[in-house]
Amino acid sequence: MSTVSEKGINHTGAAGTENAAVRRLFDRFVNIDWLSSLGRQGNEQVEHPLRQFADFFGVRHVEVKWLAEQELRSAIEAIRLEEDGIWQALRHVPDQFKHQAERAGRLEALLALADEVPPVIFQHSFDQLFAVLRPYGDNVVTTAVGYMMYIGGMACAWELLSDLEGWETNPFYFLIAVLERGHWPLGVVNGQFVVI
Repeated sequence: MSTVSEKGINHTGAAGTENAAVRRLFDRFVNIDWLSSLGRQGNEQVEHPLRQFADFFGVRHVEVKWLAEQELRSAIEAIRLEEDGIWQALRHVPDQFKHQAERAGRLEALLALADEVPPVIFQHSFDQLFAVLRPYGDNVVTTAVGYMMYIGGMACAWELLSDLEGWETNPFYFLIAVLERGHWPLGVVNGQFVVI
């Protein structure tokens, strides 16, 4: 049986969080001040990691588009993953995780992370995301929580494999840096990385 710390992180029971690098990453997620900079625009310390993330997945020369708060709802409604260049690369990554984890004997750890990470990120992000995004409607809140759980799950899964050849650079650190600065990376739309 697992034990959960005061922050809601299982440090001893699940195979996935026995990895020290994954635990450190997990701790970063639970300490994020979610969307604390919503509406603030034009920060190079946010734009640079967004470009690095896009570049990692082969989407070159992307511009950053800052949304105004009043644009958030319509921007979310307009996003189509099938048209997002980064999503086209990302949609294959979970299968790559599984294949690599099987080869490295870490499938059990990967599956443990898939079970553990999303609920912990939900637990630590929902109240703050709801408080900030409530005026924009339930769809925006639900979308934001889903994004955060997805980013967290992908980041932790990558980190589990980061000591293996070809997996040394975890590109999700770029998005975590954006989240830690209080912003929300929404994806690439019409060649622009949209962020609020």
